[in-house]
Amino acid sequence: MSYTLAKWALWLVAAAAIGCVAGWMLRGLKTPKRATEGPAPRKEDADQMASTARDELEQVERERARLRIELDECRATAAALRSAAASAAAAGAADVSAVRSAPPTEDASERDRLAAMVGDREATIGDLRARLWNQEAKIGELESLLAAHIAASAPPEPDLVAGEAALGEKVRFNDLTVIEGIGPKIADLLHANGHIRTWWELHHTDVAILRRLIDEAGSSAQLHDPSSWPQQAGLLARGQWHEFAALVDRLRGGTRGQ
Repeated sequence: MSYTLAKWALWLVAAAAIGCVAGWMLRGLKTPKRATEGPAPRKEDADQMASTARDELEQVERERARLRIELDECRATAAALRSAAASAAAAGAADVSAVRSAPPTEDASERDRLAAMVGDREATIGDLRARLWNQEAKIGELESLLAAHIAASAPPEPDLVAGEAALGEKVRFNDLTVIEGIGPKIADLLHANGHIRTWWELHHTDVAILRRLIDEAGSSAQLHDPSSWPQQAGLLARGQWHEFAALVDRLRGGTRGQ
């Protein structure tokens, strides 16, 4: 009898030991999981992230405005340089003509003076052309930077299905012809000459630039009024379909949408 009791006691001790070991191992497996699980994000952290995103967007907007001002100044300088180069070229051509038409009896000092004047004009023309090339290279660089800043602040792609429901027609993302006053030919003009391919880019294009593009396209395009195009494009880019539809209805009731 005592042997049986001792046997059962040994079995109980062994079972208890096995249970302790198994419990210790299970606890060790669970502990890393709890350690790797971070605390749930707090509302304060989410608000801080949103505030940081807003600050970054405001910096992009400020930098874009600065670049736009600098770009306008560069364009004005380039236009002035083109005009000066053309004037210098015309004056140089007149000086060359004067030298060539000088009578044979004219003394050598006068011919030398005219020849020196021609050389000065040609040097001025070369300097103006070099400055113009540098200015146009800077314009290209600024336009690239401006495009990058505009793209950085672009909203996410809007819900086109909701747009189709609101406007009653199929809407393709960044289709410029959705805008009242823009047809396929004007859209091609904006793509080719203005490098404007998205609603967001059109939204950030100055109306004066749009008018210049239309004027350069000839009389067939000059009947179009682009004054509302940036506003329309901004509503489309943000997916504000009902506001866009209301604006188009107002434009069609006036002269600009005709």
